[in-house]
Amino acid sequence: MKTPNLTFAVALLAAVLLFLPPLTAQAGMIGTQEVIAEQTLQVDRDKVSEFLNRADVEERLQAMDVPAALANSRVDALTPAEVATLAQRIDALPAAGALSGTDFVIILLVALLVVLIL
Repeated sequence: MKTPNLTFAVALLAAVLLFLPPLTAQAGMIGTQEVIAEQTLQVDRDKVSEFLNRADVEERLQAMDVPAALANSRVDALTPAEVATLAQRIDALPAAGALSGTDFVIILLVALLVVLIL
């Protein structure tokens, strides 16, 4: 009685294994430039987020009726080129951190543009 069941089980197992597609794994090399670009993007996003979290910037955003939380959420929606541009503008600020009127207006306009687009 056990022999027909065992034979059926072995035949069923062989049929299932025979008709399964072969499982293959694919791996590829990640280029150094790709890794550096991802790290740079994250550093730039952090820099822009830290800038938006400053008290004086939050006050200016509130004066323009832009919630700071909304501005921070929009930083994540920026393209890598936009983030890099903003981070470069922040790096170009004087050491004391004083913004010229033009720098502040440009940064806020880009932030507001992103808010309006999205």
